[in-house]
Amino acid sequence: MEIVEQDHLVIAVVDRAEAESHAWKAAGESAGAAAGESAGGSAGPIDIVRLAEDDVDPSGGIDADLAGLGFVARPKWLNWCAPVRDSQVHFEAALSGTERRNIRLGTRFVHDEGLRVDVRVGLTEQLVDEFLVLYEQQIAGMPRGQNFARRGRDRLLAGADQHVGVCVRTRDGAMLVGSLWWIRPEDSVLQMRYSASAADARSGRVMRVAYTRALQFAREQGLTYASLGNDPSLFGHVVQPGLFNFKTRFGFAPVPAQVLTPKLGGGFVDKFLSLRSLADPALVVTWGRHAGTVPVWPEVGAAGPGHDLLILSGVSGVSGVSGVSGAFGASGVPGASGVADEELAGRFRTGGFRRTRVAAVP
Repeated sequence: MEIVEQDHLVIAVVDRAEAESHAWKAAGESAGAAAGESAGGSAGPIDIVRLAEDDVDPSGGIDADLAGLGFVARPKWLNWCAPVRDSQVHFEAALSGTERRNIRLGTRFVHDEGLRVDVRVGLTEQLVDEFLVLYEQQIAGMPRGQNFARRGRDRLLAGADQHVGVCVRTRDGAMLVGSLWWIRPEDSVLQMRYSASAADARSGRVMRVAYTRALQFAREQGLTYASLGNDPSLFGHVVQPGLFNFKTRFGFAPVPAQVLTPKLGGGFVDKFLSLRSLADPALVVTWGRHAGTVPVWPEVGAAGPGHDLLILSGVSGVSGVSGVSGAFGASGVPGASGVADEELAGRFRTGGFRRTRVAAVP
């Protein structure tokens, strides 16, 4: 067994025999202390037990014995996709009334404040560096934000002619919202690479205006799908549940990221022991019906809900004591769970998922 620490998350990596013998229990607090000493971080109890990569089925399969021990299989990365449809009216028809209202309010804010939406095909150093200033300001306000855009600057500029910038600017030209999109005609996808906004733009719902304009650009280019980019399948650590809410409410659903970016394939098999370093609730997107299959694009995008959603919460918030305590279909109708589980699941838009479950974590 190896103990590692990732951004304050203490993970015990175990092989199959160690998983079946509950080897992590013997480690206890000393395992967290060892992680703190070796990684130079804060010590603490184990948060996640993770099956060693050599014992993980790369296609997402998990047997009944491991599932019975409380392990769940999840892809490492997701890609959020939606068909752009033939018009903005038809795209918005699939959204909730609240989300349609948010788009209207954002559009009105842009008009009333005299803002302009700027669409530029091809990236320049000036545009990318101006965007990075806004992006880094946003990252600085996140508890565990990662500066992926700065690391990817050279790659963006190397493929400048394959990208489009969709930005919202003030009267004097200052960037309030920036988004950089990758034009992928071979996959018929316009994929968002990075986006950022100023705090006053977020309150004015201006990000939605930039995104709807990007979707219109995709239609004009004859593309079938839009993508809101890649995220890890755990929300509540580096990325937060608020981002999950934004993307699902805007009509996007996850597919395994590997179908569009093969290097993002693979998965984890995890048992969650603690929310000490995670949000409460935290969200885990599991393989669902994709487990044991080889999903291909674009069929996977058109096949309807495929992933399952696991909601992790403290024991006071759900009906169970440990493990999975309830199951919901895509309609959100509860199965064997209690009222508390139903209320918790109701905080999230789950229509893009095959099944939603709730688990209590101490």
